[in-house]
Amino acid sequence: MDITRVLSAVGIIGGMGFVFGAILAIVSRIFRVEEDPRKAQVREHLPGANCGGCGFAGCDAYAQAIVEGKAELNLCAAAGESAMRAMGRIMGMEVESQDKMVAVVKCQGNLEKCSLRFIYHGPRTCRAANLAAMGDKSCQFSCLGFGDCVSACKFGAMTMKDGRIVEVNPDKCVGCRACIDTCPRSVIQMVPIKHAVQGMCSAMDSGKLVRDNCIAGCIGCGKCARLCKFGAITMKNKLPDIDMTKCVGCMMCADNCPTGALRANEDLRRHAVIHYNDCDGCGKCKEACQFDAIVGAPGEKHAIIEWNCVGCGRCIDACQHGCAEMRPGGIYRTRK
Repeated sequence: MDITRVLSAVGIIGGMGFVFGAILAIVSRIFRVEEDPRKAQVREHLPGANCGGCGFAGCDAYAQAIVEGKAELNLCAAAGESAMRAMGRIMGMEVESQDKMVAVVKCQGNLEKCSLRFIYHGPRTCRAANLAAMGDKSCQFSCLGFGDCVSACKFGAMTMKDGRIVEVNPDKCVGCRACIDTCPRSVIQMVPIKHAVQGMCSAMDSGKLVRDNCIAGCIGCGKCARLCKFGAITMKNKLPDIDMTKCVGCMMCADNCPTGALRANEDLRRHAVIHYNDCDGCGKCKEACQFDAIVGAPGEKHAIIEWNCVGCGRCIDACQHGCAEMRPGGIYRTRK
């Protein structure tokens, strides 16, 4: 072997590599795109879960979209309001406060309440079970309870309960919507964490069929809509549809639902109190109350009948002297 030829070939290849490398270095310098330093700053306030709930491929892509002005600051539910405000300061933008949204499984049909149509032996996933004759549970709108949403949740907010039903821990839920995208039955919905009442059934069937399939289902009786004194509930597809802008949180609908298909948020239960010494007996609060919860003659000091008060807050709005206030908890009676 001619060593001279070998060394010559090595030299030529090395020289070419050096030349090409120099060309690439020059080109990269000429055409280099400066990265906006705000991207790294914004990225620090994103959780790094890469859940895709924002609609982008991951946190890096979302941060890039923010600094380019192609995305809003409120798309990452997992980041939370404090992170959103921090990103707003980086971008020089005002951020409005928003109610936290959490997932709710609109079904209570565990195996004690919802019967089975057949014994399912296939893969233990909701998607697979749904393909097998629309699942084994009698209600075709029920939670299948094999935990696809539990596996999809990266924040430990979904828990499989006994009887093949899933429960959401609102304190851990960040509203990323991964569970919603995974559920083949669409029984998971996003709701404001501070909303007083939530529908807990997705069955859009007639009352008799619902009752035959599940004892916890909404039978579409419309009692909730009739009881609501504020026009917040209408029946749509045989289910109560709650207008959250009209709901005042009296919880009368949930307290009187015959099947428990409406759930009250007990943490938000409240009642009114009138400060006796401050009341001048103007009667505005009594006029506003639709539940006969306020007594007192004109010109005399008024008082609350606690077991009638449902905490709607109308007396607070009507009081012109600030002598009424709302307090946590409530003493109420169920109205038939």
